[in-house]
Amino acid sequence: MLGLVRRVSVKLLLVGMLAVSAFFLANKPAIAAGGGGGEEVVEEGPFYLELKPVSVPIRRKSGAIKYHMFIVPSLEFDEKEKKTKARKLTPRLRDAFLQDMSGRSVLHKDKSQGLDFEQIKSRLNNQAKKVLGKSAPEAIHVVKVFKGM
Repeated sequence: MLGLVRRVSVKLLLVGMLAVSAFFLANKPAIAAGGGGGEEVVEEGPFYLELKPVSVPIRRKSGAIKYHMFIVPSLEFDEKEKKTKARKLTPRLRDAFLQDMSGRSVLHKDKSQGLDFEQIKSRLNNQAKKVLGKSAPEAIHVVKVFKGM
């Protein structure tokens, strides 16, 4: 009888230790961030939202499309809520970006200098302000450019 009590006690002790270990492992991020005592961890910006590539037609002097370039814009926000709003409105942003990029040249006046990145970013930023209003990004970065067929 004493052996049975001892085995049951040992098993209960092991189960208790496992439960305590599981509790601490599950709460490890909260403890590492300053303890889970109701404190909220505030994420600091900037926050980035990278969009899918936007096609940009490169035209001949006649106006006919010679080929397409694709640019990948990344929007920089100072608040996470603004990024969240922009993510919800991504289809509207892409629509505005595509329409603007299709309307006028994106090349430097001296075409040997290639794409005019400052002009591109300025135009994208203007469109983002129209779509997002007060939630517009602080800046827009062109993080990738590649030529299409």
